[in-house]
Amino acid sequence: MMRSMYSAVSGLKNHQSRMDVIGNNIANVNTTGFKKSRVVFKDSLYQSLRGASRATDARGGTNPMAIGLGMTISSVDQIHTPSTTTYTNKTTDLAIDGNGYFVVESGGEIFYSRAGNFDFDEWGNFVNTSSGYRVMGWMADETGAINTVQECQAIDISNLKSVAPHTTTQMRFTGNLNSNIAINYSIDDTVTPPVNKALEANGQPVGGESVVTSKDVYDALGNKTTVYFRFFKAETAANYPDNSDVQWFCDISLDPEFSGIAAYDASNPDGISGNTVRLSDIEFDANGYLIGPTSINLVIDRTAYNTDPIDFSIDFSRITQWESKSTAWAEYQDGYTMGNLTSFTIGQDGTIQGVYDNGTTKNLARVALANFQNPSGLMQVGNSLFQVSNNSGDPLVGAPGDEGMGAIIPSSLEMSNVDLSEEFTDMIVTQRGFQANSRIITTSDEMLQELVNLKR
Repeated sequence: MMRSMYSAVSGLKNHQSRMDVIGNNIANVNTTGFKKSRVVFKDSLYQSLRGASRATDARGGTNPMAIGLGMTISSVDQIHTPSTTTYTNKTTDLAIDGNGYFVVESGGEIFYSRAGNFDFDEWGNFVNTSSGYRVMGWMADETGAINTVQECQAIDISNLKSVAPHTTTQMRFTGNLNSNIAINYSIDDTVTPPVNKALEANGQPVGGESVVTSKDVYDALGNKTTVYFRFFKAETAANYPDNSDVQWFCDISLDPEFSGIAAYDASNPDGISGNTVRLSDIEFDANGYLIGPTSINLVIDRTAYNTDPIDFSIDFSRITQWESKSTAWAEYQDGYTMGNLTSFTIGQDGTIQGVYDNGTTKNLARVALANFQNPSGLMQVGNSLFQVSNNSGDPLVGAPGDEGMGAIIPSSLEMSNVDLSEEFTDMIVTQRGFQANSRIITTSDEMLQELVNLKR
């Protein structure tokens, strides 16, 4: 009879523990990145009353008999299933779509979390806002490249809040030159036969149409200068009007009036400071694709600014000649002046890109993720943080989207994976289990009372 009381006591005690876990789950129903737990019971020791016996030719076997001594907790399991995300409209809030945990560090100690409520502190450290732990990842080099093979480090953009000027080294053209554009020419009819004078004595094209565009370039100090381009057609042969030698020209100048025209020397480009460089013999094939020259190199003298010249290449290879509106323009050049960081974006691959007020965008860093063979083996340490345990396995650190890691969902947070309907159902079952065990104690007490009352 006393065994039933102690069995019931174990039931009361362990159902109370289960209620504690349920209460903790419900309390964290709105905790960012929280992972719920569950309690699994097992039966306890048994008092053997009779062992089993083998069957013989004369008699059958008998089963063992034992009386259980109650129950105990088998395990408290962490359930690391992903949860839904909520949009927060805050750029630095991050959620993980799939496997992985954010890696954060404090005082040399490493923690892992699914809670991505991050922000930059006053020094430029990327930290979680709940405790100020620094988020780990990889920093970009001067070119913006990020090496995710090396060991990750705390993300710190304090030295990236401004970007130094960069001299222009390359420029790229794109677009179309109208194949039916009017040809530049002038006729000297004082001689027989008439002579085609495509260019005036001062070198300017006459008569036809021109396509004029411009692009800013920068020196090493960030000083800006504008380069002007003028494309036009002209016939160079004297036997006008048979159009036997029509070709495209391109004048390149620092002067919008294109003064001081000189031929471009591919073997020794003298630059265009104070001159207009004329590129001739621009040819297209029968399908309208450029034959040549596909690129040239130019030098702009910057002695007046006490800095090195702007030595840059110009890529014309994407220009076409079709029957369509002339749209040729310099779509890209890689120079810029000094810039200050104004905003940033975070991509699905965890790359943090800075946007500067000089119009440039530069990679700053990339957030790291860690995965485990047994996430349920992680040790809970509070603040939505976990640490490695003997049964979690070593962390596999990688970039979002690589090596089985999930992708980053920017401007979002992962919600708790607690299901209230499931928790309330478990609460009812646990309450009834606790209630039934209390009835065992009451009933056992009444039986003991009856036993005591046998002697009156």
